Amino acid sequence: MSSFEYRLQRSPVGVVQVDASRKVVAANPLARRLLEPVGGPLMGVDLLSLHPEPARAKVQWMLDAASARPDEPVGMAMTLPMGALIARVTTVETVHGPGWCLIFHLPEKFGEPAAPAADDVLVKLPVGSRSGVSLLEVESVVFLEAEGHYTRVHTVDGQRFCALSFAELVRRLDPSGFLRVHRSFIVNLRHVEAVERGDGAWAMVMAAPGRPQVPVSRARVDLVRRRLAL
Repeated sequence: MSSFEYRLQRSPVGVVQVDASRKVVAANPLARRLLEPVGGPLMGVDLLSLHPEPARAKVQWMLDAASARPDEPVGMAMTLPMGALIARVTTVETVHGPGWCLIFHLPEKFGEPAAPAADDVLVKLPVGSRSGVSLLEVESVVFLEAEGHYTRVHTVDGQRFCALSFAELVRRLDPSGFLRVHRSFIVNLRHVEAVERGDGAWAMVMAAPGRPQVPVSRARVDLVRRRLAL
């Protein structure tokens, strides 16, 4: 298999189906992640309203071109803030009448946080101690868990609390070693011992006493697969 074919196969894919009035009637999880932050709730919303104004004419052109040539999918490369994507549109016939199906091939690293500035990367974590605050080496962190406005830090020696918010830790931890695998969990990839898969659910087994398991959300499975070459 060529490198291009391999990259295309491994790239995240968003799928959206719209009806004849351009209203969204179906979407996969990645498409919802891509479009919902822009336009709010996705189902029943006009497809064009989910795109910024400069992109709407391009989207409408693809819908019109696909309708004019129903046997030939229409493709276009588009540049978005997270990188270039390839969009393909084809007409479909549903029980409710004609419509379109849009498929987005997103950048392979879509969803991975950008690396923080060198002077903003955390090398130690401030955690609570009996004497006030102590500094913990980030390499000793096994995983982190969001807990209200604070973060629970799990190490091989036990648990500590960090006053930094979960969102700030996501932004400031080195993404080459730390990966957010769930809305409430960040793992240190160096401490991942195994991956458990069953009934469609994924969990990371961590190298710590009791071999704790960290859940992987369905939306992050593709990202985990790429980072661990699974």
